[in-house]
Amino acid sequence: MNALAKNSKYRLGGKLTKKIPQPKLLTYEDYVKLTPPDSGNFELLNGRIFFMASPKPSHQEISSLLNTYLGIYIISNKLGKLFAAPMDVVFSEHDTFQPDLLFITKERLNIIGENKIEGTPDLVVEILSPSNDNNEMSYKKHIYESTGVKEYWLINVEKQTLTLYKQIDNELRWQKDIQKNEVLKSEVIKDFELDLSKIYE
Repeated sequence: MNALAKNSKYRLGGKLTKKIPQPKLLTYEDYVKLTPPDSGNFELLNGRIFFMASPKPSHQEISSLLNTYLGIYIISNKLGKLFAAPMDVVFSEHDTFQPDLLFITKERLNIIGENKIEGTPDLVVEILSPSNDNNEMSYKKHIYESTGVKEYWLINVEKQTLTLYKQIDNELRWQKDIQKNEVLKSEVIKDFELDLSKIYE
């Protein structure tokens, strides 16, 4: 270790500068040690653990209905596997999220580990809760984009909409805000279509 690293103060451009200590970025191993086992109320974002409040019944109803429609279609057509939260998905060393729903194609089932998903799902579905802020959702979208999520569905319960993003040229690009009574069409889940009124009953 050099003298610059040892000292809490050093000269930069002739000026005395105080070295600012940086907080440790937590890893998945830290996350497992520091959170209750089998709890679905925590995520690791950019090396920091965040508590998530339990979702509202309206959130869970939409999640359950969408899980049912997707699950039946995926199983019937043997397309891969669908998972619902809580489920740890390790996107990077410092990012472990619990998407509301996620789909993995049959060609990529090897990313399913014993206790977690160890890689990027093909589809991620997030259902907005009042506790979600813009910074959190912007950061998550960035991680989904940079790790290669092919489709991202963002559901707004209050507005009864689903915003569809698709991976194009290494970006998750906005495609459409799908309204209630309009039809959702997916490319990742081949030929899947769903009238959104079925999940906003």
